[in-house]
Amino acid sequence: MNSSAFRTAHLQDILGKVRAKERLSPEEGLALLSEAPLQVLGMLADTVRARFHPDNLVTFVLDANPNYTNVCETYCLFCAFYRTQKDKEAYTYSVSEMLNQIRQLRDAGVTTILLQGGHNPELPLDYYLELVQRTCEEIPEVHPHFFSASEVDEMARVSGLSTREVLQKLYDAGLRTMPGGGAEVLSDRVRRKISPLKISSDEWIRIHREAHEVGIKTTCTMMFGHLEENPDILEHLERVRKLQDETGGFLAFIPWTFKPHNTVLERKIPYEVDAERYLRILALSRIYLDNFAHIQGSWFTQGKKMGAISLHFGANDLGGTLYVENVLKEAGNPYTASIDDIVHLIHTAGFIPAQRDTFYRIIRTFAE
Repeated sequence: MNSSAFRTAHLQDILGKVRAKERLSPEEGLALLSEAPLQVLGMLADTVRARFHPDNLVTFVLDANPNYTNVCETYCLFCAFYRTQKDKEAYTYSVSEMLNQIRQLRDAGVTTILLQGGHNPELPLDYYLELVQRTCEEIPEVHPHFFSASEVDEMARVSGLSTREVLQKLYDAGLRTMPGGGAEVLSDRVRRKISPLKISSDEWIRIHREAHEVGIKTTCTMMFGHLEENPDILEHLERVRKLQDETGGFLAFIPWTFKPHNTVLERKIPYEVDAERYLRILALSRIYLDNFAHIQGSWFTQGKKMGAISLHFGANDLGGTLYVENVLKEAGNPYTASIDDIVHLIHTAGFIPAQRDTFYRIIRTFAE
């Protein structure tokens, strides 16, 4: 579909399909992303959000993102976090050291720990299994939201097991949810450029399908604002929408922007994408992913003001308080927020703040 045809003949048809709750094709999604006015995208996305969440609740979770190791052999060009074994800043914490960190975070009020690390070939599978099992047994107040698909692939490679076998062992140890990291953009054209040593798009989808089949719910992320083009965005959305049709195992979709500072890619892409690009892709995600209940806006990567605006472009969740976060901190991300900050942000945007758990179940709401 060319842009002139979209402008003259197809815009109203596509808008009509969205309003009629009909599914968009990839071509129609691409046309919306490329040609629709931002205000139109925002209004459509807000309409779709209200269908899923007529109560006007906007959720957040009390969480932290510590890391068990920064040693990684994948060398992604977009990452400022990883170190090699020889680097003086390299670290790998023991299971007991990680549990001490998690206890401290629990004492600060954290209910969910999103735990990820580098792809460290020195760590055996038993290390990961012990992390899950001991967290569940010793710190039951905290939900372990551990390990990305690419980390599962590393566990399988080191252990000699299949990824399905690894996932089953993680489930048996107590793991019930996994974060959607490592997706970046699910287009191999892009992945070959920014993360050539990481798993392919098909492998990422396969591992998440396997996770869903063994009983582990997952989230799905998309990191954009680097070398992707609009068709790559639609390829990503189409892949995850198809898997959600198949398994229903995704809890939420989380789009966020590439932070170039201190990365190899900074030489090619020295600046972050602008607010319009972020809101355009966020809104399209809400419109296109008609089988996802939750779309997350990001105060953390975009700042509090843009976090509030995102709630009018399809987002119904603002992620977490992120008491600890190291990956984007290495890329110079400056944003922090307290519970009061997030509650105030949601109230001022005209919504009702609600604390949730990892499964998006409401724990409490906050009156003005």
